[in-house]
Amino acid sequence: MRINQRWFVWIILTLCVLAIPVAVLTQGLASAPAAKDGNGSGLMTKFKDRIQVVKLSGMIIDKADSGLLSSSAGSATETLKDLRKAIKNDKVKGVLLRVNSPGGTVPTSQEIYEAVKELKKKNKIVVVSMGDMAASGGYYVSCAADKIVANPGTLTGSIGVIMNLMNFKALADKVGIEPEVIKSGLFKDIASPYHKMTKEERQILTDLIMDSYDQFTQVVAEGRALPIEEVKRIADGRIYSGRQAKAIKLVDELGTYSDALALLQKLCKERFKNSADLPVEDVSNDSFLSTLLESAGAEAPPLSGKMELSSYVPVELSPALTRQPLWLYR
Repeated sequence: MRINQRWFVWIILTLCVLAIPVAVLTQGLASAPAAKDGNGSGLMTKFKDRIQVVKLSGMIIDKADSGLLSSSAGSATETLKDLRKAIKNDKVKGVLLRVNSPGGTVPTSQEIYEAVKELKKKNKIVVVSMGDMAASGGYYVSCAADKIVANPGTLTGSIGVIMNLMNFKALADKVGIEPEVIKSGLFKDIASPYHKMTKEERQILTDLIMDSYDQFTQVVAEGRALPIEEVKRIADGRIYSGRQAKAIKLVDELGTYSDALALLQKLCKERFKNSADLPVEDVSNDSFLSTLLESAGAEAPPLSGKMELSSYVPVELSPALTRQPLWLYR
């Protein structure tokens, strides 16, 4: 009897394992006809000259890959991976970069920007489609593209740098907390929340912010072919609607995702002399189990029933983002 039960369990497990590739193959074949019309991501698309859709969503920050149950689609880390794959793939003739981000850390924004520039060096056309928001670091990344398309109501701009600091000295004095610091140099604990900022510390941090600001404005001037004086005039940290941004030449055209894709198809035809639209590869990067749960009409279960503290604290005040310059709209 026990032997029969074991065989039954093994048969069920085997069927489950075999169902996975069958489901993936079926999904790929089902989307293949759409790819012929330039609006899908069938299996055969990978073997043809094509347009690759890459998404950048949320905070631009370098963080670890998501777990098995969660999704990393659109994260800065995943965006960088997708761009690097497109750089190496000769079949990718153009990239539609969908940006929906308030910005984030300076170095990660610069890495994505450089990856977009590398695509252009490889003779690939890049068009940015701005979603709800492409501000600060999100706009910085967009400047590397051949063309920028924004919705009239997109929030963009926010060209500037911010550093978030907090000081608890008055509170610490009130409750009788006296920090002890051992340091190798005068400025090793610069911006510490447990002492008042000195004039010298403020100057050091201001110089750091202005250096980062100069890097930002230089990239905007280069990418948008604008005089640096004009860029600095409009780069006071304010946000612009897509329509306002077009009026001051921060974006090229107003339009939707579909309009941006149509523009990219047009540019590809002009450069590569193809008569028909190129197929489009737009594959979600959701994790496997997350995709299965979604297809079953369920959501991935939370890892814990407790509400995390980060739900109540502004993201820019998280330990990973304090005391460093940010290209972030807040």
